[in-house]
Amino acid sequence: RGPGVARAGGRDEVGRVTAATVDVIVPARDAAALLEDCLGAIARQTRPPDRVFVVVGRSGDATDVVARRLAAAWPWVQVLANPAGDRGSALNEGLERSTADWVAMVDAQSRLEPDYLEAAVGAAERTDAAVIGGAMRPWAPGVVGGAIAAALRSRFGVGDSRFHDAAAEGRVESVYLGVYRRTMLDLVGRYDTRLLRTEDDDMNARVRAAGGLIWLDPAVRSTYLCRDNLAGLVRQYHGYGFWKARFLRQRQSELRLRHVIPSAFLVAVVAAVGVSLAVWPPALPLLAAIYLVAALAATIGQPNVAPLSRLTFPLATATMHLAYGAGFLHGLLTR
Repeated sequence: RGPGVARAGGRDEVGRVTAATVDVIVPARDAAALLEDCLGAIARQTRPPDRVFVVVGRSGDATDVVARRLAAAWPWVQVLANPAGDRGSALNEGLERSTADWVAMVDAQSRLEPDYLEAAVGAAERTDAAVIGGAMRPWAPGVVGGAIAAALRSRFGVGDSRFHDAAAEGRVESVYLGVYRRTMLDLVGRYDTRLLRTEDDDMNARVRAAGGLIWLDPAVRSTYLCRDNLAGLVRQYHGYGFWKARFLRQRQSELRLRHVIPSAFLVAVVAAVGVSLAVWPPALPLLAAIYLVAALAATIGQPNVAPLSRLTFPLATATMHLAYGAGFLHGLLTR
């Protein structure tokens, strides 16, 4: 059967009792080159979604044109407008239209494995979770892209956040993307559109505060198409740091050591520059050498990383750490 056949608590077109319904929301902005493959992966689900809402923000490319072309070919796709443009507003627009028992949040730069929805709903029913999801499995082409993907899989790169570990399973604070129980979303409210990033962190914090279980399951698999250049990585991680600080100003209890280490590293680099210029010239080279050795050591246990990407790994992690640290301090120290 194709998407849109089964409805919850009722019967399908041939009279069979149906299971819980699942809708998918896809925020899309400047995603013309990504959207067809993203929706194609959704179309190939072994447990097809009932409806897919593509919520399009103002874009500098043909995202809206592509979305409407795909909706004309795939009647289970509905295109919605997102005048505000941010991800939280897009998800809220989709939630206003969705009536399904489960809602899967899927970004245009993600590619779901064919059994993603089936595995997610099955794990949620088995664990009685409010939110179910899998690990972030990053991939990008090229030497720099491979280094960035490796950094996103590494504790050295991203700290102890468990959803970056493809083998991890159990109760967590957050998951990549996420399939949400609709009753929990109705209980805790909609996404906070004041947070242009970290809206997921805020939502998941509210779910946990309401007693909801967030469960990480390695069978819930997808691929994240990460950045493949350092300039894009700087913008992305500066934004992550800035909005993480803004989020933590609202929810101080969510502060973790991994959130402040990049800023501490940035301060150490600035201090080393000052010491090298004024007192002891080897200070900065020594810090750089220690970081380089630690970063290269962190790649040893990672399989399937090309040799040139391993050598570029320290540059990728340093870019992430310094950009995030600068953004975090910016968000913390400005109104």
